[in-house]
Amino acid sequence: ANGHCRVPKEYEKNKELGNWVSTMRTYQKEHDKKQNPVWKERFAQLEALGFEWEVSRFGEDLWQQRFEELCAYKRAHGDCIVPRKYEENRKLADWVRNVRNYFHNDLKKRENPVWKKRFAQLETVGFEWVVYERSYRQPGTTSTNSWERRVNELRAFKEANGHCRVPYKYEKNTKLGRWVTVMRRYYKEQLKQQNPAWKERFARLEALGFEWELCSSWQERFE
Repeated sequence: ANGHCRVPKEYEKNKELGNWVSTMRTYQKEHDKKQNPVWKERFAQLEALGFEWEVSRFGEDLWQQRFEELCAYKRAHGDCIVPRKYEENRKLADWVRNVRNYFHNDLKKRENPVWKKRFAQLETVGFEWVVYERSYRQPGTTSTNSWERRVNELRAFKEANGHCRVPYKYEKNTKLGRWVTVMRRYYKEQLKQQNPAWKERFARLEALGFEWELCSSWQERFE
């Protein structure tokens, strides 16, 4: 009837339901409930329906508002790398940081249908999950997309070394070393495999001769 599970606490048509969903959100935060197998199953059932545990910061209306602000930022600056201290819109900066954190560290959200849809929506506008630069670029300056920059660095590495097996702790370019490791992890993720933008990125890496599975260190030494 409504397309979501965000029942108002004071839901006139069914006050008991409104109180119940509020109670479920409280229970989900309790350590004892999270460890209880019965409650784990109940929470999983709710999540399968698209139930959202946090509705204040990430309710659908507010999500869409921030997403539109992000699109406006991209139109103005050419990318979605909102500076950590973006004075023009601090709420957007906080939102972007929180979303990246959820993507990397909250497995439940990554498996939740609502959040899967949200992550995919962000990727359609070129949202980058990995931003290594600690001091995000200043608004108004021009910069090459960080993914493209890493691809160019990988191409240069191959020209110099004859392969794309950049060590994780590559002293000449530590960011590139971490980046190739992250790319291999992303390649194994079903969410990325189904996303057209990432499919294209994976194909470009493969065209460079990028290997998704590396030989064991013993085999590598033997060869």
